[in-house]
Amino acid sequence: MPANSTVDRAAIVSAARRMLERDGVAGLSMRRLALELGSKPMTLYYHVANKSELLSLVLTDIANEIEWATPTGSPRERMVEIVMDMHRQLSSISWIVPILRTGTTVGTPALALADRFLAAALETGMTELRALSLWRSTWYLATSELMWQAELDRRPDDERSWFEKVDPTAVATVAPTVAGLLPRWADHSAAFDLRAAITAQIDGTIAASALDR
Repeated sequence: MPANSTVDRAAIVSAARRMLERDGVAGLSMRRLALELGSKPMTLYYHVANKSELLSLVLTDIANEIEWATPTGSPRERMVEIVMDMHRQLSSISWIVPILRTGTTVGTPALALADRFLAAALETGMTELRALSLWRSTWYLATSELMWQAELDRRPDDERSWFEKVDPTAVATVAPTVAGLLPRWADHSAAFDLRAAITAQIDGTIAASALDR
């Protein structure tokens, strides 16, 4: 089938990105994208094999625009800063996080983050398995925090968190520690420090790795 002269790959990627920003990944389909472009699905398939390839193209397009930091210092310091920079950069495009967390799509330029983190981890003497596990766990923590904050932003003003609704006396028998913490749970939750949590993960893994040698 000849390509539609009014629709090319760049136009498809640009339109898909607009739809993702507006409607999220659930709102993107080849049929809806064709309507957005005033075209037909088969015309899109001439340029893009499927939705998975399209998502990869969008993520690559976005990753190319991000000016990732290049941390200096010790391997430990670099690992912390890499994860925190990723969190900062993705916070303005949090709609992208659920796509990344499927584990099937990635913007190739963003692999530089993983590469820098893994190189720093291996410098400490970690095994490849431990280094990759550390990257995975810190990545999950950072992206989970982004998803949690996005969910809080969407929450109605009159909706309260579970710990604000649970009566401590009602759970005292099955969860006495939780019951004791409930009066202070909101304050502790608000005081959560992602950098401190990421640093603790990295420090703990470095220490465990040293004990194994």
